[in-house]
Amino acid sequence: MSKKQALTEFHRGSILAAAERLFAEKGTEKTTMDDIAREAEYSKATLYVYFQSKEEIINAILLSGMVLLKRKLHEAIESQNDWFQAYDAVCQAIVRFYDENPTAYDAATGAIPLAPQSDSMQKGTADILRVSDEIEQELAAFLMRGVEAGAVRTKLPPIETVMLFWSALSGIIHTAEYRESYIQRTLQLTREEYLRHGTRMLLDSLTTHN
Repeated sequence: MSKKQALTEFHRGSILAAAERLFAEKGTEKTTMDDIAREAEYSKATLYVYFQSKEEIINAILLSGMVLLKRKLHEAIESQNDWFQAYDAVCQAIVRFYDENPTAYDAATGAIPLAPQSDSMQKGTADILRVSDEIEQELAAFLMRGVEAGAVRTKLPPIETVMLFWSALSGIIHTAEYRESYIQRTLQLTREEYLRHGTRMLLDSLTTHN
C-alpha cells in the first residue's frame, strides 16, 4: 500500500468510526453529514472527498462489520473439533462482536438496512451481498457438519435455519441489553446467564441431543 492509499484509508477509517459512534448514540436517521464531519473533526467538504453521502457511509460500515463478523465466525468454527464446543464458540463470538461493535452488529444483521442503491454504490452493494451470502454459506456448512456428526436434526433446511437462528439470537442479545435490569429483578439472572440460557434453548431446537 502506498503512502497515499494508507492516508486515504486512515481518513476513511476515522470518518467511519465517528459515524458509528453517532449512529449508536442518535440512530442513522437523526445523524447528518454535518454531525459526522464535526465528530470526525473534518470539514464537510473534506468528508465529501471520501464519501458521497451518508448512505455510502452506512453501507461502508455495513460491509466492514460483515467482513469482521465473517472472520470472527470462521475463527470460532475452526477453533473446535467438537461440534457442540464449536457452537458455543460461535455464540460467544457473536455476543462478543455485539459488545465490541454494536453498530456494526446491527448493520450486519439487518437492523440498519442496506441503503438504497445508486450507480456509484453498485460495487459496494454487490460486495455487501457477497459477504452476506458467504456468512450464510459458512454457517450452513457448519450446520451440515453437525448433521454429519449426528448432532443436528437432518430435516432442517440449512439456509432457512441460519436465518431463523440469526433472528432468534439477535432478539435474545437485544433483550439482554435493553432489559438487563428487568431480567435481574424478575429472573434473578445476570446478563451473561440469560444469554447462556438463550443459546442453550436455541441449541435444543437444533439438535437431536446435547
